[in-house]
Amino acid sequence: MSPWFIVAQILGAIVIVFEFSSYQIKNKRKYLLVNGIGSAIWSLMFLALAMHSSFDTMLTFILIGAYSSVRALVFWWVTAKDTPKRKLFGRIFLIAMIVLALGVVLFIIFTQLPTVETQIIQGVTLLVALSFVIGQYMPGKHAVRVTVFLYAVMLFIAQTPLMILESDAGEVGRWNIMGMLIEAAKMVSVLVFYAFIAQKNFLRKRLAKIKAVVNCELSKITAESDMAMLAETGLMPLHKLEALVAKMIRLELATIERDEITTTLSAQSQTQAVLDDLKTVHDVKMILERVIKLKMEKVALANTKLASPLKPATSTS
Repeated sequence: MSPWFIVAQILGAIVIVFEFSSYQIKNKRKYLLVNGIGSAIWSLMFLALAMHSSFDTMLTFILIGAYSSVRALVFWWVTAKDTPKRKLFGRIFLIAMIVLALGVVLFIIFTQLPTVETQIIQGVTLLVALSFVIGQYMPGKHAVRVTVFLYAVMLFIAQTPLMILESDAGEVGRWNIMGMLIEAAKMVSVLVFYAFIAQKNFLRKRLAKIKAVVNCELSKITAESDMAMLAETGLMPLHKLEALVAKMIRLELATIERDEITTTLSAQSQTQAVLDDLKTVHDVKMILERVIKLKMEKVALANTKLASPLKPATSTS
C-alpha cells in the first residue's frame, strides 16, 4: 500500500464521522455546515485515491465532492439570514447548480462510461442526486434525509465493480470498501434518526395516556369534595397517583425537542408544557396535604372519644 492509499483510508474514516453526525442534526444550518465540511474531506479522499492509482475513475467523485461541499456551504451562508436578497440568491444558485450538474453528468454518461450498465446506473444516480440537491434546500428535516438515503444507495452501488472498472472492456473490477462504508454510514444515520423519532412518538403517546388518567383522577377530586371520598374504591390510591405524576414529568422532559428551541416563542411553548405539569404536581401535593390533615383530625377525634369518662348508669325505681 502506498502512503496515498493510507491517507485516503484515514480521510475516509473522518468522513464517516462527519456523514453520520450530519444526519442526526435537526437544525438545517448546522447540518449544512457539517455536511459541507464532510463533503470537502470526501473529495480529498478521492484525490488521495487518484494519487494512489489514477485520475481516470476518481475524477468524477473528486468533482462531486467539491460540488457538494460548495453547494452545502453556500446554502449554509444563504440561510444565515431570512432576507429577500438571500432567498433570491439561493434560488438562482440552486438553479445554476442543477444546470451545471446536469450538463457535466450527462456529458460523462454519454461520452466517458464504457458500458450500458454503468450508463443506466449513472443515469438513475443523476436523478436521485438532483432530488437530493433540491431536498437540501427545502425546509424541514425529512426531504433531505429521504433523498440522501436513496442517493447513498446509488453511490454505494457506484463503489462496486459495476462502476469502478480497471479496463475499458470491463473485464476486471474492484471494490472501494471505504467508499461503501461512507455511504452505508449515511444510510444507517438516517435509519437511526427515524428510530429516535419513532421512540419520541411512542413516548408522546404514553405521556398523553398518563395525562388523561391524571386529569381524570384530579377531576374527581374538587375543592368541594368530601375528603372521605378519597378512600372510596372509585379513586386511584394517592401513592399511585403521586408516582404517575412523577412519571409524567419524566416523560415530558424526555420528549422535549431541544434542537427545535430556536426562538423565544418555541422556548415559551416547551416551557409552558412543563409548567402545566408542575401545576398538576402542585394539585396532587395539595390533595396529599388535605388527606394528611383529614387523617390527623380523625386520629384526634378517636383519641378524644377514648379519653372521655364513661357516664354512670341511671337507676330506675
